[in-house]
Amino acid sequence: MSVRLGSELVLDRVSMCVHGGEFIGLIGPNGAGKTTLLRAILGLQHVSSGHVRRGSAAYEYIPQRGDLYNGMVPMSVLDVVLLGSRGSRAVALDALRAVRLDDFAHRRFNELSGGQQQRVAIAKALAANAGVLILDEPTTGIDEQSQRDFYALLSELQGRGVTIIMVSHEVESVLKLVTRVICINRTLLYDGLPEHFESDKYLPGVYNAQHQKLHHHHAGGDHA
Repeated sequence: MSVRLGSELVLDRVSMCVHGGEFIGLIGPNGAGKTTLLRAILGLQHVSSGHVRRGSAAYEYIPQRGDLYNGMVPMSVLDVVLLGSRGSRAVALDALRAVRLDDFAHRRFNELSGGQQQRVAIAKALAANAGVLILDEPTTGIDEQSQRDFYALLSELQGRGVTIIMVSHEVESVLKLVTRVICINRTLLYDGLPEHFESDKYLPGVYNAQHQKLHHHHAGGDHA
């Protein structure tokens, strides 16, 4: 598929097939079209040519931490997850137990750390019976230990059969975590196993420098 925004070709003949139970790491430099690709998969972005086929599984989108539930932060953790369970308290509490936050059910969402907020977002998706999780840089602004905990949760969910597509600038962590890497820079550069991905070949030096700077900056962030 291809996507044009005005006169700009943002995605050029990107073709991919996602299989159930995969954990895909979607990487590429800033401006590569990663978020546009996610929006196209979700049906939120018009495709200029080609098409997107989605299976019957429910899709849930989890944005960066700063974009979570804007305007809803006074809500309790349980109230946020109830949005996914359509009011079923039992389902919502089961989902919170799955992410090990059931003890936080009556805390206000905005009182939680960044890592905890992202786990609540996962719980909401699980409460909605999501078969596919799409995450856009979910560990932005989260400290290293919280990242490790969050990634461990994602691996656990993938082990249960949940399909995950995750955009991340944490390339080193992603390569150790995912079952498949897709690298784009407006067009498809690499689609295959993480152990065969060569960062120096597909990612420009400026990207690696930015990644190291961001990684250092995040070291003092929130704790899960």
